[in-house]
Amino acid sequence: MLGSLNYLAHLLLAEETPASRVGNLLGDFVTGLPDVLRGRFPRPIVQGIIRHRAIDRYTDSHAVVIGLKDYVAAERRRFAGVIVDLILDHFLTQHWGHYSRLPLAGFVHECNAALREHLQFLPPELGDSLEERIADEWLEHYGTDDGLDGVFHRVALRRETFAPVRGALADLKAHRAEFEAGFHDFFPELLAWVRARGPEDREGMTV
Repeated sequence: MLGSLNYLAHLLLAEETPASRVGNLLGDFVTGLPDVLRGRFPRPIVQGIIRHRAIDRYTDSHAVVIGLKDYVAAERRRFAGVIVDLILDHFLTQHWGHYSRLPLAGFVHECNAALREHLQFLPPELGDSLEERIADEWLEHYGTDDGLDGVFHRVALRRETFAPVRGALADLKAHRAEFEAGFHDFFPELLAWVRARGPEDREGMTV
């Protein structure tokens, strides 16, 4: 099944270090308990992965996010978690200036540099396609309908069973106001929750 795909949100919620950003992104690409991960990655990356997983748990259990899944059409409902994640990144991109001290382009440049710096720790699924992803502006195009539609289409191509995701832009178009209102209700609460956890090396989070 698909994991979460809201890459931009996870990168923003990381600490402002290259290793943390890499770890918070890798949460979508690696599996394993912390003890196993510590044998594969430096501690700061593992801490980022742990934060990523904690954020996913918080997001998946949040009443606003659960409610937004009802706006996904019945034929795509089994993929509602991923679709809502991507739509939330869509609105994060559109309202970026409210949440980041850096312009989006500058932030993405820093994140891409962090990934290049830690290329040896990236799984082949990400590392082998990193330059192609960067050239495709993979973290920036969520903010337009056409860009988001392209993401939905790429997800749909991963497996034949994912094909219904191809039409997910229709859900956004049909319920744009509800999704945007949900973003404004949810994201500040998520941001406050992450800040309240404190630095990653003192969070004490479990997987």
